[in-house]
Formats: sequence, C-alpha cells, structure tokens
Amino acid sequence: MDLCKGCSESVQVKQDSIAKMISEVERSGQAVDDAVYQQRLAQCLDCSHLRYGTTCMLCGCIVQVKAKYKTGSCPYPGESRWEV
Repeated sequence: MDLCKGCSESVQVKQDSIAKMISEVERSGQAVDDAVYQQRLAQCLDCSHLRYGTTCMLCGCIVQVKAKYKTGSCPYPGESRWEV
C-alpha cells in the first residue's frame, strides 16, 4: 500500500502524546472499558493498513486514541474489524 503524501517515516507520534490524548478521552466519559479497548487495539495492531505502529492509513487516525472512544469505528473496507 502506498503511503499518503502527507505521511513519511519521520512523522511519528510520541507515546507520551498518545497517553495524554487517551487520558482526555477517559476524562470526557466517552471511553470504552479496558476489555473492549484491548480487543479493538489488537485488531488495529494486526491490520495491514497500520503504519508506524500508530496511524490508520484508511482514516488517518491514531488508533490508540480512536479505539478508546465509545463512538469510534473501524473504517476497514467491507466490514469493521472491531466486533464490539
């Protein structure tokens, strides 16, 4: 799969930045429980559309953050990889 023109290997999100974003989701009351989060994240981490360990090439999201939202959804073509 080709990388989008806005992305390059030099573009990476630091883990502390991701942790801060996840904390904001949790404080908002919009977070799924840890079991659902881990299931969603496992699907993302096993997906061929994941780049740099953080970015979904289908929607451009940081998967560790999007998977935490109750309203988050997987953009995988045809059907969601998130069963919950």
